[in-house]
Amino acid sequence: MQFSLRFSSLITHCLCYFSATLLCIFSSNALAQNSVFKSPESPNAVAQNAIPQSKIENTKLSDSELRTVKDRIGQKIILDFRYFCQDNTPSTRCRTPLTEMPPELLDVLSKHNIGGIILFAENIVDAKQLVSLNYSMQKHMLQKGRPPLFIAVDQEGGRVARLPPSVLPPFAGNMAIGATFQKHGTAFAENVAQHIGNALLPLGINTNFAPSVDVNSEPKNPVINVRSFSENPQHVAALGQAFVGAMQQTGVLSAIKHFPGHGDTHVDSHSGLPRVMHDKAKAMSGDVAPFANIINSNAVPAMVMSAHIQYPSLDSSTLVDKHGNQQIVPATLSEKILKQLLRTQLGYNGLIVTDALDMAGISQFFTPEEAMINAFNAGADIALMPYTIRNQNDIRQFSQLIDNVTKALLSNKESRNTLNASLNRIAKTKQRFELQQFVLKPMSWWLNEVQENLDKRNVSALTRKGEQIKKALSEASVTVLYGHKKLPLNSEKLLALMPDTARCIAFENALFQHFGEVGKALSEIQFACIPLVQLPTASMIKRLVNDTDVIIVGDITPLHANYELGGLDSTHTVKQRAKQSQVHNFAQEIMQHAKSTDKKVVFVPLRMPYIAEQVRPYTDIAIATYSYVINVQDASSQGNFKGQSVTSEVFDALVRVLMGKIQAQGRTPVTLSAQ
Repeated sequence: MQFSLRFSSLITHCLCYFSATLLCIFSSNALAQNSVFKSPESPNAVAQNAIPQSKIENTKLSDSELRTVKDRIGQKIILDFRYFCQDNTPSTRCRTPLTEMPPELLDVLSKHNIGGIILFAENIVDAKQLVSLNYSMQKHMLQKGRPPLFIAVDQEGGRVARLPPSVLPPFAGNMAIGATFQKHGTAFAENVAQHIGNALLPLGINTNFAPSVDVNSEPKNPVINVRSFSENPQHVAALGQAFVGAMQQTGVLSAIKHFPGHGDTHVDSHSGLPRVMHDKAKAMSGDVAPFANIINSNAVPAMVMSAHIQYPSLDSSTLVDKHGNQQIVPATLSEKILKQLLRTQLGYNGLIVTDALDMAGISQFFTPEEAMINAFNAGADIALMPYTIRNQNDIRQFSQLIDNVTKALLSNKESRNTLNASLNRIAKTKQRFELQQFVLKPMSWWLNEVQENLDKRNVSALTRKGEQIKKALSEASVTVLYGHKKLPLNSEKLLALMPDTARCIAFENALFQHFGEVGKALSEIQFACIPLVQLPTASMIKRLVNDTDVIIVGDITPLHANYELGGLDSTHTVKQRAKQSQVHNFAQEIMQHAKSTDKKVVFVPLRMPYIAEQVRPYTDIAIATYSYVINVQDASSQGNFKGQSVTSEVFDALVRVLMGKIQAQGRTPVTLSAQ
C-alpha cells in the first residue's frame, strides 16, 4: 500500500473540512485549487484563509474571524479522554473508563476542531470495541466538516504498551531489541515496528508515540531505562531509524522521543522536572545525536516529541513559573531548543508535539494556559493533553482555556506567524498519511480485517506472526552476563525468589513445561517460588535454601509499579508492599547464605542489568532478560487465582537458557561497570 497523496481515488467522495480549514477534496485538481493550503509539494505553502496581520493589528476581529483562529488552535491540540463521568463526579475522583464516546465529548471534538486524541489502556476493551470507538470519532468529524483526527497511542512495546496482549503483543521492549543488535542488526526493530503498525492501522490508530530514542546513560534513570535501545548513540540511531521507517511504511505516523534526550536523568518528568548537566559538546554527541541522525535519514519521523527537562547547556534562559519563581526553561517551552536547535540546526520540518502537559514536570510549575502559550511560542505544533476533561465542568473550563489562549496568541505578531506555519504542517501531515481513509470504508470492512488479523486458526494471520516475533525476540535478547561455564543447570531441586506472585507462576509454568518436554515427571521435581511483594522471614527461606541445590533470584530494578504486578497478590499484600531497598537487602542476605552453603546462585535482572555487578560476589550466574512482560488471564484482583493462566515468552526463554535448550545470543546494550 502506498501512502503518498492519492486524491484521484476520492473523486466520488467529497470531504469538506469547513470552518478553520475549509478543505474540500473532489479530485487532485480540486485539492490544489480549493485547499486552505497550497500543495504539500510547495515549500512556501501558506494558509489562504489566514487572518491578515494588518487587520488583527488595526481592527477588532469579527466573531467569525475569531472562531477561525480558535479552530486553528484546536487543530494544535491532542486530548485524552481516559475517564469521563457523566454524573459530574469531580475530576480528581472520576475513574469511569471511557470506552464509547458520549455526545458531549463528540461535541467537544467538533466544536473546538480538535486535532487529535490519545488513547490509554482504560479506553480499550477489545478489538471490536476499539474499532467502533475510533470510527465513531472520525465519522463525527467528517459529518461536521472537520479534518480527521490524529488517533494516537503509546505502543512502544515492553512496559509501555496500551493495547491488551490479546490484540497486540507487547513484545519485550527496546532494550531487548538493543541486546539483539550485535548479532541481528536492525532486524528486530524493523519486524516489531512493522507488526505494531500493521496491527494499529485497521483498529483506527494512525499515530504511535514511539520509539523512544533516548540514550540511557544514567544507570538510575527512573523512567527511561529499558525503554531505551542502548547507551550507545549510534546503536540507538540505527535501531530508531529502522523502527521509524518500518512503522511509517505501514501508514502509521511515528513520533521519536523525548527531545533533546531524557536518558541521563535521575528524576521522572511525570513527577518532577529533571535537569541534565551535560555540556553542549556532550549533549550534541550523545543525547541529541540519535535525533539528528534519524531526522536526516531516509526515514524522517512524522513527529518529534519534546521532553519536560531542563538542559542548561542548550538553553539556560529562565521563565517565571506560576509560583513567581525563576525556572530554567524546560525543553518543551524552549524556543532555543525547539526552533533554533531542532528546526534550524537539525533541519526538522515535521511536527513537534509536546510530551503530555499534565505531567508534573510542567503542571507543577505552569498553568495549562501558560504551558500552551509558551509551548506554541517555543515552536511546538501540537500540545498533548494540555487540559484534563473528566466531566461537564471540565468541558466548560476547557472552552474558557481556548478563549484565553486565542487572545494571548493574537496579541503577538510572531505568535500569529508561528500559528499559520504550524497549521500548514499539521494539514500536510494529515494529507500525507491519508487519515481520512479510515471512514471512507464502512466500519464492517475494518471489523472483518481485524477479525482476520486475530484469527489464530489461520497460520498466516497477523496475530500468529506477532507470536512468532515475540518468541524470537525474547530468545534472541536473553544475555548471560557472567557464569557461562556454569550453565546449564542439571538439578531438579530448585528454589526461586521472584518480584511478585504472577512472575512466580510464569516462571513455574515455564519450568514445568520444560521438564515435561524432556520427560521428567512433576513428582520428580522439587520446586518452590516465593514472591517478594511482602517479605517472608529470612529464617524460613534459609531453611528452604538448605534443602535445595539451586536458588534463582529475579529482580526488577527500578521497582515496577503496582499496576504491573499482575493482580495475583492480595490488596492487603500490595498495600504492605516492601520497599525496593528492603527487597534488595533481603535477597542479598539469602543469596549470601546460599553461597556460603555451596548452593548454585543464579541472579536474573528482569529489567535493568546494572545491579548484577553489585551481587556478583555472592552469585554464580547472571542472566538478563530486559523485560518482565507477562500475560495474565482469568485472574481475580483479590489473589484468588483459581484457573488463572500466566504466560510469558520472557520466562520461557529464560528457562530454555538455564536448562541448556538454547544458547543465549544477546549482548548487553549498557555497561555494567557504570554503577
